[in-house]
Amino acid sequence: MRGMRTSRLLIHIGLILAILLSIGLSWVIWTSPARYEKTKQQSGTNTSVIQSEQANKSLGDVFLPTQVIYTQADSTSHLINNTKVNLTDSMRSAIEDWRLTRVTKESTNNRKKYEELMGRENTVMLKYPDSVTGGILNNAFKQNIKFSGKISRIVFSTEKRNQVYLLNDTNYAIYKVQTRKQNLALIKEIISGNVQKFTVKQTLVNHHMMTEYEDSVKVPEYSYLVNKQTAAYFVSTLINSDNASSVTTKEQSGKTIYNDNNSKRMTVNNKKGTVAYEDLASHKAHHENMSKAMSQSFTLLKKMEVPLDNMRYYKYDEKNNAIVYRSYVEGFPIFNQTDYGTVEVQITGPRTKKINFSLYSLQIPVPTGKERTTLPSTQVVLDRLKASGYRTADINNIEIGYQWTANPASDLVVNLTPTWYVNYKNQWVSYQQLLSDQQQ
Repeated sequence: MRGMRTSRLLIHIGLILAILLSIGLSWVIWTSPARYEKTKQQSGTNTSVIQSEQANKSLGDVFLPTQVIYTQADSTSHLINNTKVNLTDSMRSAIEDWRLTRVTKESTNNRKKYEELMGRENTVMLKYPDSVTGGILNNAFKQNIKFSGKISRIVFSTEKRNQVYLLNDTNYAIYKVQTRKQNLALIKEIISGNVQKFTVKQTLVNHHMMTEYEDSVKVPEYSYLVNKQTAAYFVSTLINSDNASSVTTKEQSGKTIYNDNNSKRMTVNNKKGTVAYEDLASHKAHHENMSKAMSQSFTLLKKMEVPLDNMRYYKYDEKNNAIVYRSYVEGFPIFNQTDYGTVEVQITGPRTKKINFSLYSLQIPVPTGKERTTLPSTQVVLDRLKASGYRTADINNIEIGYQWTANPASDLVVNLTPTWYVNYKNQWVSYQQLLSDQQQ
């Protein structure tokens, strides 16, 4: 027991020293012009650095697939992860040199053929968390294919050239794309480097194709220094950049409400640090097409200057014309009930929009000194939920994610704890929370 206390004390001391060192280095950077120029591309709380970084971010940096799955010659599939290199970005760089040309529909509404292609040996699958359009795909991979349909995943052979397919989970559509200038040796190099491999399979759950982990999974826990942007900063960028004196402020039930006395309003939850922004300039009925809504939402993200380094497209809500983005750490999304790490942009009219986001953003990782967390397989999680009284029909999806929690050692640090998250009745809830709720 005494040894455990000593170990915890040493971890907390190490964490505090790491924080102090990070703050000290930041002070040196901010006060030294020479060092500032050298480290200009690194994340920090300095607004001009964030602006410079944002200017270099493209739509393709955010609208990338989030999973790389390799199916071997023996038909065993592995989700591949690399804690040192962003694999989807490496894949994007390789595919940018390919020439994708004519698109031909192979089949639709054929589940058997769809599942066969997803499990085909010697293939790589790049999986999006939700559908994108052909225009977004062109932008992300610097291609020029004439295709206006929806895409959930890209599948291509690692052994045969000109075997590239676009897949749509909604109607099991398969499209073949004529392809030239493929460097398959580079693809093999990317997937065979210093990577983690998780045995997986694609499983249909309530009309949703889910990545199922067949074994227990060991996932690292992280701690991060965080930056909290001021509400005043977003008042300037979203409500009134020229005349701040025209903005009124009101405190109400733990929230601060900013209003330009016209059409724009921003409500800040002071405890959670979350923000709800509305621009109700027009009440005219309006619904952009999917591709345009995605482009417009990304333009808004850049205007807001929300840090985009860890941000990825996560979902398109067709009914509400809303785009959801999430922060990702080492290939896994951040979930929790206070919406940290999430931005939702809803286009509701020609000049009307709603944005939900957080004032907090991740900055610098700090050591935790903890072992990797072991998570049960997908099937074990589903079995436990069923045994606790949850209906499988109410579960739309399940995936590994990180929960954002406060660090007791410092307000400047948050912990990211890996766990299973379940989309239960269209709400993301942690697996432990669901089990706990049933025991009360």
